[in-house]
Amino acid sequence: MRGCMKEHKMDAVLNILVLGFAALIAYWWANQGLFSAMLHLACVIAAGALAFATWEPASEALLGVGGLQAYAWGIGLLLPFALYLLVLRIAADKLAPDNLNFPHWANLGLGGLLGACAAVLTVGISLIGMGHTHSTADLLGVKGAARSSSTKGQPNLNATALWVPMHTITANFYAKLSNGAFAPTLQSATLATQYPNLAQQSLGLHRDTYNRNGKLARTAATPGSITIGKAILVPDVTLPDGTTTSAYVVDVHFDAGASTEGQGFAISSSQLRLIGAPDAKAGGVPPVAYPAAWAQPNSGGGRTVFMFDDIGAYISSPPGTQMVDATLIYPAGPFASAPPKFLHALGLRIPFPMVGQQATMADASAMLLGGGTGGVQVPGNTPLISPEDLVINDTIMPANADLNNLGAMEVKDTNYLFSGIGEYEQGGFRGSKSVIVKGIWAPPNTRVVRLNIARGNSSSIDVWNDRSKVRSRVGDDANLALVDDLGRMYFPIGFIHAVASGDRRVSIKLQRDGAYYKIGTFPNQPSSGADKLFALFTPAVGRKIVGVKLGDEWIAASDLEIKPAS
Repeated sequence: MRGCMKEHKMDAVLNILVLGFAALIAYWWANQGLFSAMLHLACVIAAGALAFATWEPASEALLGVGGLQAYAWGIGLLLPFALYLLVLRIAADKLAPDNLNFPHWANLGLGGLLGACAAVLTVGISLIGMGHTHSTADLLGVKGAARSSSTKGQPNLNATALWVPMHTITANFYAKLSNGAFAPTLQSATLATQYPNLAQQSLGLHRDTYNRNGKLARTAATPGSITIGKAILVPDVTLPDGTTTSAYVVDVHFDAGASTEGQGFAISSSQLRLIGAPDAKAGGVPPVAYPAAWAQPNSGGGRTVFMFDDIGAYISSPPGTQMVDATLIYPAGPFASAPPKFLHALGLRIPFPMVGQQATMADASAMLLGGGTGGVQVPGNTPLISPEDLVINDTIMPANADLNNLGAMEVKDTNYLFSGIGEYEQGGFRGSKSVIVKGIWAPPNTRVVRLNIARGNSSSIDVWNDRSKVRSRVGDDANLALVDDLGRMYFPIGFIHAVASGDRRVSIKLQRDGAYYKIGTFPNQPSSGADKLFALFTPAVGRKIVGVKLGDEWIAASDLEIKPAS
């Protein structure tokens, strides 16, 4: 009861703030006069249209900036809007420096009305931008559209978010403009067709995902981290709950850029909407569908099909893996007039592939259950790696560091390095046990494994074209990976580089979202082989690492069992 009362109080706080801010803007422009209010409204409308027009490219540019990825879609709308409005206001003041004389009642009444219109649009755009920013599952207690128990785990698009839904008014206003007076000349894509249900996305489907201790999982994926492999249309797919429906079955690959800090995946049905072409019968509004079920790898190496019928249902991945292949089942009913156009997944728009003639349930079963890995065979001529070159080791040796000289490095569990860059001394005094860095952090049910990829004869594998030409064949963009007995691949989370010359510093770089997959991202090594270089991985406990791959080529066989920490 107390929790419910607290939630309603927070709900009221946001509504009061929204109404108060809008009233303040309206009051200000009522006092400035009718002409000034009219000019300001025109500037707000134009600035909002420009902001929405450049929203996607601006946000995608920000997605390439590491620290801004989580906030890219919010900043990509709000910052341009503020800049456009500033420029337009300055231009309007220069072009019309003097006010026009109107009766006092017109200045207050009509000026206040125009000011209120500008206020609604300003607050609405602000709410849409805030709603696309990674923060909490709600905004001051207001969640809006989200998955709920009453809708059996599916997004509730009819949820009422605010007393006066200014975000909805704004979204509908600019959607109509995008199909009308502000329609693009050189293309057919508009805000209405590309971002249907924009108001519900902002409050709050964009943030409707796994929430642990108040911290949300990823809400914005990096470009290229989500791809569609295959899609079929099946007239009679049988779901796990026994119902049969016409559905699109879609293979989707999620890379580390869609994971939460490279530790795993927690992706809800709200974040995976399928969008179609504008439907003339529905007033030009595109149909939208959310997945009803999905299949993903299980711990035994096969695949399991689950229903999106509960708010606790999320696409996830086996421990230690930094990518996951899921197969999604979407109801085909909304797309009766035309096939889907694209998948809108964690902020990314992914073109939907061409779908041929209708497939069968057997084809759907092959996609849902046949994509698992039941084992892997390492080619017999693959050289065996030396046991000293692939070991379970979560220490930072040969480095020495404590919490007082971390550099640009984040820690977890107090004494374990998690993410960032640091340069440390080799050996030496370690200091008090309470402040020393104990090692590299690993997610639950995984262990840190280091692979020796130093140059020369100090490693039994060669990734530098000294004893083999595998790197020349696969190229610097090839991924370095460990492969377990189920065929699952584990990619580097970073590296430890100990320099033998000069001040003998040790560089440790950790980034768990795929930055160090490619062999070309590791530091160059002297041909003498004097330096030490270890690639770091976090494979799952209970698995056996059977080999090392560079790109598509096996470079070493191994027999390392990933045992739990004692």
